[in-house]
Amino acid sequence: MVTRFRLPYTAKQVYTMLYEACHAEVEHRRRTFNVTDEYKQHLWDIAQWLTSTSSTFGLFLCGGAGNGKTTILRALQNLVNFLRSDEYSHRDDEYPVRGYMIVSAKELVLLAKAYNNPTRENESDVYKYKRLRKIEILAIDDLGTEPRESIHYGDFVTAAIDILSHRYEEQLCTLVTSNLSASEIATYYDERIADRFREMMHIVNFGSEQSYRKLTTKK
Repeated sequence: MVTRFRLPYTAKQVYTMLYEACHAEVEHRRRTFNVTDEYKQHLWDIAQWLTSTSSTFGLFLCGGAGNGKTTILRALQNLVNFLRSDEYSHRDDEYPVRGYMIVSAKELVLLAKAYNNPTRENESDVYKYKRLRKIEILAIDDLGTEPRESIHYGDFVTAAIDILSHRYEEQLCTLVTSNLSASEIATYYDERIADRFREMMHIVNFGSEQSYRKLTTKK
């Protein structure tokens, strides 16, 4: 059985670190870190999940575009890497492979096509897809912006469904952002995937909050 990914700190400690990591991520992109009470509450909810004994092994950040969901994925990746910076690197033949990777849903489709039809020219994409399948923490950004299925050399490719199903079966930590709501997942994909989301994901709903990118600085 795979050990649930959690951070060995209190929720308050993780909230403080994650808040500062989000702040640094936004400043790195030369934007102003504008934060609302709702955004702080989302960070607190995530911090509690990251330190809890919950049986869920995934995190679903859903809601309107531009609300800071992707920033949280990147900030958490930076935080995890920082907290583990003094650890030795781990081998690719371990399962799961220690680490945290982020991939967009659209890129996932391209990698899945390479994996299904490997050639010498796409070896790096095949390797990356294999790593995505067994990485300790995988973050899929903008789920639902990719076609549900596509045809590649006559074969149907259902990239998101396939990797989510694999990671569900292996109980590997999977983080997802999407403009789709939890209920819309069943419509866009199918009820089977929606049911697995309900079992594996802790849901943080950003709803239709004002765009994070358009907020004025909060004093």
